[in-house]
Amino acid sequence: AIADDDAEDREFFQEVLETLTAEVELSVYLNGRELLQGLLEAKDDLPDLVFLDLNMPVMNGIAALTEIRNIDVFKKIPVIAIYSTSTSPKDQIDTFNLGADAYISKPSDYGILKRVLQKVLEIDWSTWNKDKDNFIIDSN
Repeated sequence: AIADDDAEDREFFQEVLETLTAEVELSVYLNGRELLQGLLEAKDDLPDLVFLDLNMPVMNGIAALTEIRNIDVFKKIPVIAIYSTSTSPKDQIDTFNLGADAYISKPSDYGILKRVLQKVLEIDWSTWNKDKDNFIIDSN
């Protein structure tokens, strides 16, 4: 699932993701509130990954992350990857402390996004030991 209010960013993300795997079903939400509603409705079929933009109207990524990590049924969601244009160390620290599993600074380059998403898809999230050294995922 992805929650992002920017249509171009959502389409770019979806386009790159589809080149990596045909086995993906991407649910798209425009803000954190829509995401939470979608998760509540799909409680028995929760997504394997959630990509969450920080800066969205109605409910931003910080508020959505906080809600997700505080609702028992959502704790089954193994991964919350922040997907944001923000490179602010404060945003990175705050989201780490709130329970995000990874942080991705939105690349505008197709090749970079493809490499980053490939990394994310290759991680075995069931054994992922998040720490401050591996929290930020980039194309390197």
